[in-house]
Amino acid sequence: MNKANNGVVYTQEWVVEFMLDCCGYDSELDLTSRRIVEPSCGRGAFLIPIVKRLLTSMEIHGKSPELLKHSLLAFEVDRPNLEHCRQELHGILLEAGIDEILAEEILSHWLTEADYLTNCPLDTADYIVGNPPYIRATEIDQERREAYVKTCKTMTPGTDIYIGFLETALRSLSVGGVMSFICADRWMHNAYGKKLRRMVADHYSVELVLKMHDVDAFASKVSAYPAITQIRNAEQSKAVLAVMNEGFSATSVPAFLSWLFDKNSASLKRKDCQANKLSHWFSFDTSWPLTTPERLSFLNQLEGEFAPLQCDTTGTKVGIGVATGRDDVFIIDDPNTIEKELLIPLVTSQQTKEGRLVPKDVWLLNPWNDDGSLIDLKHYPKAGKYLADKEDLLRSRHVAKKSDERHWYRTIDKVHPELTTKPKLLLQDMVSSIHPVYDSGSYYPHHNLYWITSEKWDLEVLGGLLLSKFAEIIVDAYGVKMRGGTYRLQAQYLRKIRLPDPDTLDDITSTKLKTAFKTSNRDLANEASLAAFGLERIPV
Repeated sequence: MNKANNGVVYTQEWVVEFMLDCCGYDSELDLTSRRIVEPSCGRGAFLIPIVKRLLTSMEIHGKSPELLKHSLLAFEVDRPNLEHCRQELHGILLEAGIDEILAEEILSHWLTEADYLTNCPLDTADYIVGNPPYIRATEIDQERREAYVKTCKTMTPGTDIYIGFLETALRSLSVGGVMSFICADRWMHNAYGKKLRRMVADHYSVELVLKMHDVDAFASKVSAYPAITQIRNAEQSKAVLAVMNEGFSATSVPAFLSWLFDKNSASLKRKDCQANKLSHWFSFDTSWPLTTPERLSFLNQLEGEFAPLQCDTTGTKVGIGVATGRDDVFIIDDPNTIEKELLIPLVTSQQTKEGRLVPKDVWLLNPWNDDGSLIDLKHYPKAGKYLADKEDLLRSRHVAKKSDERHWYRTIDKVHPELTTKPKLLLQDMVSSIHPVYDSGSYYPHHNLYWITSEKWDLEVLGGLLLSKFAEIIVDAYGVKMRGGTYRLQAQYLRKIRLPDPDTLDDITSTKLKTAFKTSNRDLANEASLAAFGLERIPV
């Protein structure tokens, strides 16, 4: 993947061939009578294999080269990339025996220097295959972003561009047509993908989702959380969900394809991949769990029998710590510089990295009154002087610019001081495994920490359950796991963790869970959690 401003990431050739095989773009078919679209052709990673299959099909079926003109449509906004593709394809056409004049005519029909999101004809494609660009919303200029939001109903001003490519591709499929993209799978989990999930669930058939986070699918290392996603313009039927492990490569493809097209084989379990043919896909627009088949079955069982972590029954709540927008201003290490009543003891993620809470003398400057209004700096001369010295820094923040100009010294989040004195569990974001830390009620959490409070749970017992493999299985299914095995926890995924009712736990199990939590003993936590859930083993 070339990481230029156009968001291009180049795909390995074997991955391209694999995707074409999966979606049925096969030279044994008369491909001249069908149309394939490449939405962002870059330097031809998909385009060249497509054209080679198309030419082979033309020869097999004895079709006229004239028919090639309407069999392919490729978009690209970068002119040098488009010219590179033109030169490569020109040579391929000439090698196939097509004369110069006709080759130029064919290329003029195939290659379009245009933005796919605003120029794509709808309902015309039998196949749409590619790797859409990955450009964050903040990197799209305002005029283009507004045009995309107007055209693509599942996009918002804060949506990354690949969401628009997915929507436009789906709307461009003819009846029965199929789309195959390799792109980030975060839209299946995160809030910004909800509209797209709803659109897919209502109108399309998810056929194939191959999670490839640990596969070298691209020409360079990227942290894009990729999945091959294949969706058809048809009513939902069976679907395939697979997790490709590290080591899945070109040599793995034949075995997978053999299983994929074998109607009598329901599951595949190899060292390099695990896959299962599901009777249906998810019909809801909340986060779609992507995990191993055995764990997916386990999740269905959990969700049918147990309540979520955050629920009214136990009075359990999950939240994230305070975001200030300027930590170098609002985090104080000298309490004498600010009025004492404005300082709240703060705990940061650095203080929990050892699996326990390490005390440190830092404080949060709280600019909020208990009623949610900002303090009057005239009443706090120390804070007033301190903040006035930082006024330019604070006014330059986005949160200050979009607020009333009098609110220039606000934090991004409002502060709720009563959280400080509540016993709570603290969990770091960006971790390789979940490791809750207990705070008896002394600190206010910083924004890289998630917090859990409960009216009914003994938090040390709950900590033992969260230390176990069961919590990790749920977070792994719904959330994002980055390269290197690092989890993005996020409150929305933590809330999905299913738990038994605390009243159903016997004294022996509760004691084991507390001991496991206090001693950071994951094996004991797993053993006790099996008893808590009434299970014999942990699904793999």
